[in-house]
Amino acid sequence: MNKKIKISQFALMNLLFSAFLIGTFISPLIYSGIKKHITLKSIQTDADPLSESEQISAIELQKAFINVYKKVQPSVVYIKTNMLVRPHAWIDFYQQVEGAGSGVIIDKEGYIVTNSHVVKGATNIEVYFSNNTRAIAKLVGRDENSDIALIKVPPSEKLQPAVLGDSDKVQPGQIVFALGSPYGLASTFTMGIVSAVTRYIDNSKYSRIQTDASINPGNSGGPLINLYGEVVGINQSIISPDGRGGSVGIGFAIPINEIKETIQLLKKEKRIIGKAALGVSVSDVNESLKEYLGIPKNQNGVIVRFVVPGSAAEKAGIQENDFIYKFNDQNIESQEDLVKAVQKAGVGAEVEIYVIRKGNKIKLKAKIGEDTSE
Repeated sequence: MNKKIKISQFALMNLLFSAFLIGTFISPLIYSGIKKHITLKSIQTDADPLSESEQISAIELQKAFINVYKKVQPSVVYIKTNMLVRPHAWIDFYQQVEGAGSGVIIDKEGYIVTNSHVVKGATNIEVYFSNNTRAIAKLVGRDENSDIALIKVPPSEKLQPAVLGDSDKVQPGQIVFALGSPYGLASTFTMGIVSAVTRYIDNSKYSRIQTDASINPGNSGGPLINLYGEVVGINQSIISPDGRGGSVGIGFAIPINEIKETIQLLKKEKRIIGKAALGVSVSDVNESLKEYLGIPKNQNGVIVRFVVPGSAAEKAGIQENDFIYKFNDQNIESQEDLVKAVQKAGVGAEVEIYVIRKGNKIKLKAKIGEDTSE
């Protein structure tokens, strides 16, 4: 005999509500389990892992990188500076500003190479070593042309000099490393390749090694290193399109071969070596002035407006209204051409300068001088 079960409306509502709650909490778990199962099945591939020989090669390469770091890290220092900034107005006060950079120990006498712009104007220079000790350093000298400076800490047998390599052997595609203190993060090690060599990015005679190894503010003065743990360059600058100083993979290092002589000169002379200077103020010239000075219409060059007393130009016999059209073998077409030619010649270089004076062509010989003004 079948019994009819009657369910009250209230009981039915409770049953439906309970079913809804159970479905709400349990269905995601069921869905998650199904999804995980499907995902695990979908990422299974038939690819084979690296062979034993390939793994050995990768591990050996990794060991080589680690060994480069271990070899060079004790030779790289973190540099902190303090400098006084002049006020912009007479009612302002001098401000003390902190700066930072990196450096490379080059001998046990305590000499450390860095960038000139890292220590320029510094009233105090502190050096932090890889073993967490620190020392006060003295400025030995700076070279404005190469942007290289030499500082010195007390001599010690504990100092570990870096090995200076041969930058002439550096080639595009070669693996290189940057080691320094970007944003104050000491002993930061980055890797990249040489993107290009013999880049000229300013008016100086010094070229640059271009690399995509990550270089950031604070890396300045630190080393660019090859696979043998040799320093092949001193990291100096980057291109940062956003103006914030962050790395976009275009960094530049001064080739070590180009500054070895400068390092020895700073050791010997212990002074600030200024930028190369001829000692003239020049400007472009219009056609009417060309005609007045007897200069051919199709002749390019610059007109001398002022000669600095006692300068290389004055000693060479250059006069106001002389028209400079050639510097050594280079034709001068603009003020910028003359500036670049003087900087590439360098301090002390003996050069030939060709001028037109009152319609006559004259060859003058000059010895490039030096501008030590800050």
